[in-house]
Amino acid sequence: MATKKPAKIASAKKGKGWVRTCPACNSDMAMAKILRVEASSGMFWLCSNASCNTLVTSAGANAGVLDLK
Repeated sequence: MATKKPAKIASAKKGKGWVRTCPACNSDMAMAKILRVEASSGMFWLCSNASCNTLVTSAGANAGVLDLK
């Protein structure tokens, strides 16, 4: 009888590989889905620093600063 292989854990592979650094303040950025009425919506890298709020597109282009109203 064949034995089953244990399940691979995806989080162990990724680790810090999917984290980008902010071009403005050098803190970590996280991927976020942003829905906006006036500008383009979609998946963006968002700076984790609350005072910075820099947005970068998933392709790497600078998309400005997130304006929270």
